[in-house]
Amino acid sequence: MNAIDLDVQGMTCGACVQRVTAALVPINGVHDVTVDLRAGRVRVTAEARVAPSQLISALAARR
Repeated sequence: MNAIDLDVQGMTCGACVQRVTAALVPINGVHDVTVDLRAGRVRVTAEARVAPSQLISALAARR
């Protein structure tokens, strides 16, 4: 398992947390998503085959 940390700008509320989580959880190989709203950080625990670019693309598609 790998931990991937992402900076996610613009999150302001619980709905943002839900959207970010909903975008990342369905990705094959993702096991856990933890969002720190105050810090604007997301930690994804995933299998080694999950690339940070996959996560970023999924977030961009949910904008």
